[in-house]
Amino acid sequence: MRSLVNLVEDWKDIEVYTRRLSHDVKTGSYMLRKAEDGAEIKVRVGQFGYSGRFKDQEDPELIKILAFCAAEGFFKIKGTVATARSQECKA
Repeated sequence: MRSLVNLVEDWKDIEVYTRRLSHDVKTGSYMLRKAEDGAEIKVRVGQFGYSGRFKDQEDPELIKILAFCAAEGFFKIKGTVATARSQECKA
């Protein structure tokens, strides 16, 4: 069973949402993918997420997002794998 995330358009919405959460439920995660043509970041907090692409890996907005994730103690995700349960759901 896959869980879905509602994507927001504006990063500021994630910042505001995160700051309103109590410490107990403020678990977030992010994944950064670097490429020759820039970088992509995906952030998830609760049921909401943000996805952004940047042409420059040193883009001030990307640096701001990464700093926010670090300050909030978000987990840095390396990748994803299918679990046995998700395989059972496909059968």
